[in-house]
Amino acid sequence: MATTTGPQEKQAASEHIEATLPASFQGWLLLLLVFLAGAASLSVEMAASRLLSPYFGDSLFVWASIIGLILLYLTVGYYVGGLLADRYPRPVYLYYITGVASLLILLIPLISGPVLSWAQLTFAPYDVGVLYGSLLTVIILFALPTILLGCVSPYSIRIRIQQVGSAGRVSGQLYAISTAGSILGTFLPVLVLLPYLGVRLTFLSTGLVLLIISVIGILSTSSQAARAPQQT
Repeated sequence: MATTTGPQEKQAASEHIEATLPASFQGWLLLLLVFLAGAASLSVEMAASRLLSPYFGDSLFVWASIIGLILLYLTVGYYVGGLLADRYPRPVYLYYITGVASLLILLIPLISGPVLSWAQLTFAPYDVGVLYGSLLTVIILFALPTILLGCVSPYSIRIRIQQVGSAGRVSGQLYAISTAGSILGTFLPVLVLLPYLGVRLTFLSTGLVLLIISVIGILSTSSQAARAPQQT
């Protein structure tokens, strides 16, 4: 006896197929994205210190502004990413998020000069102008991309978890991969990218790599979703 499949059932089947491929190309691509997002967040932080240095120096005030606000942005990203993951538990939306984050990272070298010059002149008369100026520039330049990068870990956990009993293992695996990426994002810019490419090219290379992976993810998940109704 033939049965028909309604639109909602087809959509559910598509989401199920997308969310249950840990050993497939999609699964490995998601792991690579988690790794690169972790690397990108620390690469941006390392490059930010060199970007602000000519304008505000390399004092503890500057480092406190960078580290403290980056951690705040990641915290906001973890929370927002968890909310979005529960509402839109599909990999393609995660790739959209990282795609936007990569574009914002690529934008930093283009707008940083005017922003830094303005902040330096505005807060120069104040005794704690270095603190205020560095805080403001870190907010303007790095808030949105870092918040979006913070969304990656909770979003990827939501996508990868198949059973409640595997939640601990999956969470530990993904956070370990993200932390490994952060380690690479700490040492690679300091030892290779910043000395040999400079600050601007460090931002550009970081954003470009993340953008390439995001575009691959969007295209592959979209084509997979288009094939799913045909298979049902």
